[in-house]
Amino acid sequence: MVKLSLQEMEEAIKDCGLYHAKAKNLLGTCHRLLEEYNGQVPATREDLMTLPGAGRKTANVMLSVAFHQPALAVDTHVFRVSKRLGLAKGEDPLLVEQELLKVVPKEKWSEAHHWLIWHGRKICKARNPLCQECPVRELCPSYKK
Repeated sequence: MVKLSLQEMEEAIKDCGLYHAKAKNLLGTCHRLLEEYNGQVPATREDLMTLPGAGRKTANVMLSVAFHQPALAVDTHVFRVSKRLGLAKGEDPLLVEQELLKVVPKEKWSEAHHWLIWHGRKICKARNPLCQECPVRELCPSYKK
């Protein structure tokens, strides 16, 4: 991948949203991995967050999926669903993550991330949540309102 030009990388990933920025970050990450990490993806949140385009959410996904470490990434679905279900009240992803880590058992963090994403995509949608189809509606403070 490091042999690709920026234009070649953009062409390879142009089906992705925001492919211009992603291509630049991918190439930057590839170079950094070779230069600073001996070609290996680092396995700590702090190191992962130094890679171009990688923030806390991306680092947590990598820790969870690639390194099988307990981590709970908060994306837009996790953020919305957690707040609607009353699992968290924070007004930013870091606060929601911190709250979720307190209420979800550590051994379930990685699974909870995927469960909340699925629920947000399929049932608890941003604009038109399917509350009548929701299996947890009777526990949901948003439904009760």
